[in-house]
Amino acid sequence: MSHIKDAELSSMELLAPAGSYEAFKAAVENEADAVYLGGRSFNARASAANFGLDELRQVVQYAHERETKVYVTVNILIADQEFPELYDYIYSLYEIGVDALILQDIGVGSMIRSVLPEIERHASTQMTINTTWGVRHVERLGFQRVVLAREVSAEQMKTISAKTALEIEVFVHGALCICYSGQCLMSSYIGGRSGNRGRCAQPCRLTYQLMNEERKDLLAEANLGNHLLSPRDLNFVEEIHTLKECGVYSLKVEGRMKRPEYVATVTRIYRRALDHVLSQEIGVNAGSAVTGEEKTELLQIFNRDFSQAYFNNHPGAELMSYARPNNRGIRLGRIVQNRGNQLEIKLEAYLRPGDGIEVWTSRGREGITVQKVWQGKRESEEGKPGDIVQIEFAGKSHPGDRVFKTHDEQLMEKARQSFQEGKERRKRPLKMRLSGSIGELMVLEAWDQDKHIRVDSATPAQQAMKRPLTQEYAFQQLNRLGTTPFWLEELDLEVEEGLMLPVSELNEMRRLVVEGLLHKPLQQEKVTRGEYKQRLREWQNRLKLEQEEQAQQHKEPLPGSHSKAASLAARRLTVAVSDLEGVKAALKAGARRIALGGERWRSRKGMSWEDIRTGVRLCKEQGANCLLRLPRILNEEQSAWWYEALLKVKAWEDRPGIMVANLGELEMVKAIDPDWPFEVDYPANIFNEAAVAHLFRLGAQGVTLSTELEHSQIGPLAHWPKTEVFAFGDLEMMVSEYCPVGATLGDKKGTKCTAPCVKEPHYLRDRLNYDFPIETDLDCRMHLYNVKRLNLYKELGSIAKMGVQRIRLQLDRANPVQIRDTVRVFLEGWERALAGERISEEQAEKANGYLAERFPEGFTKGHYFRGVL
Repeated sequence: MSHIKDAELSSMELLAPAGSYEAFKAAVENEADAVYLGGRSFNARASAANFGLDELRQVVQYAHERETKVYVTVNILIADQEFPELYDYIYSLYEIGVDALILQDIGVGSMIRSVLPEIERHASTQMTINTTWGVRHVERLGFQRVVLAREVSAEQMKTISAKTALEIEVFVHGALCICYSGQCLMSSYIGGRSGNRGRCAQPCRLTYQLMNEERKDLLAEANLGNHLLSPRDLNFVEEIHTLKECGVYSLKVEGRMKRPEYVATVTRIYRRALDHVLSQEIGVNAGSAVTGEEKTELLQIFNRDFSQAYFNNHPGAELMSYARPNNRGIRLGRIVQNRGNQLEIKLEAYLRPGDGIEVWTSRGREGITVQKVWQGKRESEEGKPGDIVQIEFAGKSHPGDRVFKTHDEQLMEKARQSFQEGKERRKRPLKMRLSGSIGELMVLEAWDQDKHIRVDSATPAQQAMKRPLTQEYAFQQLNRLGTTPFWLEELDLEVEEGLMLPVSELNEMRRLVVEGLLHKPLQQEKVTRGEYKQRLREWQNRLKLEQEEQAQQHKEPLPGSHSKAASLAARRLTVAVSDLEGVKAALKAGARRIALGGERWRSRKGMSWEDIRTGVRLCKEQGANCLLRLPRILNEEQSAWWYEALLKVKAWEDRPGIMVANLGELEMVKAIDPDWPFEVDYPANIFNEAAVAHLFRLGAQGVTLSTELEHSQIGPLAHWPKTEVFAFGDLEMMVSEYCPVGATLGDKKGTKCTAPCVKEPHYLRDRLNYDFPIETDLDCRMHLYNVKRLNLYKELGSIAKMGVQRIRLQLDRANPVQIRDTVRVFLEGWERALAGERISEEQAEKANGYLAERFPEGFTKGHYFRGVL
């Protein structure tokens, strides 16, 4: 029987994942309210089996017949050359009848709003929405739901939900990313597999060492484990009531890459826990809350230890699974002794043949599938907690070694039974009434909640010669509902005594009733494909017109001489610095466009408000354009602080322009002053013309393109004026609320930390002995950087030929000498490029050699040629 369906219990949704058809069935049959899944294209789990269009039609029909919604993920950044395919795909999803699209790309969201507003849109967690301001922006864009960043706390959720009409969705169970989703470029920069394109290789789950400036392993004696970026899994099964109080509507289970048995088990347990909370709200007794057995099943099916992330406070090291990046299972017991090829184990949990175990020894872990279990000389079907049992084991181990059960065959079989083909259990109750008299047509009526269907028999009822129609026989025949989503709860039989109707007639009447109940009339007339294509043409024409208007508005004449080229180069080269000395060095080297501020590093002085005012004044004196860069991430409280600070900056006589890093900051600046000039920085993931147009439409004075674009993708975007390309500097791979330095060396928990990050530089060393620099900002976030800096000096000619108006030197971690010399080199090269001169191999080698002396860690061309998968 289905879970409670009282209207008062619809205030929260259980949303389950599906990466395959079996996982989809597992979610539906275990009472998920909605399922999210990906098609074969444009989704952030490209490695899952996913669903073709024909399969999507099948699953949508199956789900809707069982009153379950289907949300399709289109949650990656999408390049311009992919839009023709995307156009067809979006309409096909609409035509199939999916209930919503989950989107990351702000350009795609803007496009769909223009051409197909009839389809519901949800803002993916990949959009990095973590504040009221960010939610307000996507609400203004017509989204119906927002998936908050996993870093949002309970109090922040409460504040955000109170200020929006959007549905709030949060992840409640499963894998936790260590970086803010949508901001992680580690897999992208290291191996070309982008998380923003659905191809993350999960380098965070690999081993690392925490090194100091002398390259000493600072945790060599700590015995923590080496998985320094691998967090525990989320588990909110006992926090559902609190989530409800925080205004959360949808409880999202992670796991599109997980097995269907995992989906079945987690969905089943959360379903019961949610029903318990909701029933308590209306005074219905739904039994106990989550049981000890269910807690054990959640551990057994998959865990890396459990955490509630930042929901209640900053957990520090308790967020992490340092010892291992994969399933721990549950503790089975300890080895009593090892007799050759046989282990003797004292059990703390059940053990049965078919279970998978791991023996943890000093040399590592060894896993086997248990074939037989003995107690003494007697073979046993199971060993119970407290028993001493023997199993076959050919590896090495010692008394006292721990044993974990990583696979429970009985639990897996229980899960498989729940979604077995042909034995579907997700059904809703029907009430029927069969009435009639001899010589007249019989009438079968059926009620499914608010829907009522009536059908007549094809032939009149007859006088029974032997077996008249009885209540028992009619119920038996009408309840043969097979794989339909119904079961017969009640039958009212109102027939003349002695009446008979052929079984074929009863069966046909039952079939017609079911068919009528499943047929859903269109709530509104569908947009035809022709209408959709016409809307697309109009949108594309508007986009082209907007681009032309922007180009005309910001048109600059080509330099006719070296002196003009030099002046133009200085105005078209942005130097990002983080302290006053950096501002001075950049101006002295000839820079005339400075982006100051950004993150305030604990390892260096940073900029006070007095320094910022001085920097703005110095820029004005030198005739330089000045921008105040906002930090990459601001949470709810930090946004409130910056809001008040920017109100003061607004009153400055020579206030700078603003460079925002995300949608929330953009919305905040617009609220303070709609006419305040602002630009949008590269962390906003600007990947296509639709995104550029959206931001210019809002009044942006410039945009810095995503660093994941390759040169052929940059070209079309260069037709838009004031686009900026990252040409030199640090490549930030991730930003995280978790700080490995503070968590392991500073006893960080909550707001307490001994701040070891200020004493010396720190690095994460990977298995190939590459050392990735760590910076910690004043808000205690960890920023992890690529080993090598981006250097596109040699490509300045091709960048200029594309029509790119601005290039960026990201020097916020550089010292004044590095800043001065880098600016000089790039000003000279950019001047040549804008004048149409070719930079020779000799010139490029000389410049790169000069830069290499200042930055000995080396250089990379990033994604300029290779792009991302």
